[in-house]
Amino acid sequence: MINQYLEITLYLAIGFITGKLVELDYRKQKLFENKVIEITKLQNYTKNIVDSINNGVISTDTNFFITSINRKGEDILGIDEKDEINITNILNDKNVLDILNQAKEQKLQFTNIKTNINVDGEDKFLSITVLPLFNILNKVQGLVIIIQDKSREKNLEAQTVRADRLVAVGELASGIAHEIRNPMGIIKTISQTLLEESDEKDLTEGLEIIVKEVDRANKVINGILNFAKPPDNEMKEISLTELFKEVVLITDKYLSTNNANMELSIGQDVNIEADKEKLKQVFINLIFNGVQAMDKGGKIFVTTELREKGVNISFKDTGRGIKKENLKKVFNPFFTTKEKGVGLGLSVSDRIIQDHNGYLAVDSIEGEGTQIDIYLPMQQKAGVKNKKQNINS
Repeated sequence: MINQYLEITLYLAIGFITGKLVELDYRKQKLFENKVIEITKLQNYTKNIVDSINNGVISTDTNFFITSINRKGEDILGIDEKDEINITNILNDKNVLDILNQAKEQKLQFTNIKTNINVDGEDKFLSITVLPLFNILNKVQGLVIIIQDKSREKNLEAQTVRADRLVAVGELASGIAHEIRNPMGIIKTISQTLLEESDEKDLTEGLEIIVKEVDRANKVINGILNFAKPPDNEMKEISLTELFKEVVLITDKYLSTNNANMELSIGQDVNIEADKEKLKQVFINLIFNGVQAMDKGGKIFVTTELREKGVNISFKDTGRGIKKENLKKVFNPFFTTKEKGVGLGLSVSDRIIQDHNGYLAVDSIEGEGTQIDIYLPMQQKAGVKNKKQNINS
């Protein structure tokens, strides 16, 4: 009986202890699960904060392989967080590479580092901050790199400088043009009078040449005056699709005569506030420039793409392209590589686009062709049609 009571007591004791141990294990398991949930929530919260930052935030290990990157960083660099990428393959500027090594080895912080990269054919101007990433033992375990995309600011700065220069040149040109116009008018009048009275063949031919050249000079003078003091814009709400239909009708004959064709692809029809005739002048000028750059004919691609609060219009030809050293000169008044060119086409076009609160950019590779992009602000109340439209000529 004593043994049986002892066995029962021992059985109950073991059961009680086992129950307590199971209960303790269950509590620890629940505590662990709650901690995992809290950590996961904290990680997600932290990631959401980092993803909401309007700059690229990147962390790397000591070998410069990316360990984390936020959404803005992926967008700027054109990569995915899942990709195993070494940041030095993207930021491969020698100055930047030296700074990355110094930040890691000397535990230094660097700010406002300027560099350029090319992402999917698009040049980007970046401002970078580099900081060493420390662990709890205060040892460097990698880097934190903060990237700002300053491309738009850089373009606006360049356009401001360009606009100031154009205003100064325009005022000078206007004064010169006015001074030249009067004597040119006198020369033409005298030449025409002599032409009516002359019977000599050689003299007549010479006078005809003088009149013809005076007319050409007057044409240049008128171009200078229009550039220096363009007429006021007649701003109205217009449809981009309707505008391009008119452009196609005007340029169709010129394209076919020069063995060229144009493919116009408009993703969505939008309304913009613009001077219709002036925009038409810009588009026709760019198309004619593209045709003239294709010695044996070719193709011009015109596409539109909606951007934030605006639309980007791209003109791309398959012509001879522009030499690298000439790219910075193409907007300068009177700069031209054409034998009979005046050199005001792009300058005037650029000025018209600026008057529409937009901007114009040129990218070209010699031997491959030229692409000109125009950004124009879009009407907030613009009607949008989802049907894609293609017009070929």
